[in-house]
Amino acid sequence: MECRERDGESSLDALFPLHSYRQWKKELAFAWKSEGQRRLSPLFGRLLFKALREIGWHKFQLVPVPPRPGKIKERGWDQVADLAQYLKKKRKIMVRDDILVRKSQGQQKKLGRDERLGAAGAVYELRPEFGAVLQGGVAAGTPVPAQVVLLDDIVTTGATMEKCAWLLKAAGAQKVYGLALFRVD
Repeated sequence: MECRERDGESSLDALFPLHSYRQWKKELAFAWKSEGQRRLSPLFGRLLFKALREIGWHKFQLVPVPPRPGKIKERGWDQVADLAQYLKKKRKIMVRDDILVRKSQGQQKKLGRDERLGAAGAVYELRPEFGAVLQGGVAAGTPVPAQVVLLDDIVTTGATMEKCAWLLKAAGAQKVYGLALFRVD
């Protein structure tokens, strides 16, 4: 919580974690993520869609936080991509999984608080076709959506959401909200 309550400017306009990551919800998330119980994805997708409706989903494009390289090969699937595909196919949400890329192979869950905050900057980047806004407000490359909802499964320190939001805003996004199923208290 200390990371999320720190003073200073944030690139995120708002962060919406739906549930605390504890008790039976933690067990449910563990079954989904670690035991590969993909049948839970539609349930979680419906919960996310309900939250998206409340923030006016039709104004935004959904940008999933990208998985670490090799995750799909190791586990056979990516939970955040599963959620994004559910929202795209079943709920007709515009999903933009072509904007951000994750460079690092390391798992965030194995890092401590200070390491997470320091590592986020080296982990994510815009794909090359999306350029940062140059001085004078002119964007180089393909423009990013003006209004974005970043999607992740679990928020711990908020470093991932913050870095991704910063990248999107540097490339011209005007509003960036974060949406996650769980937050670690």
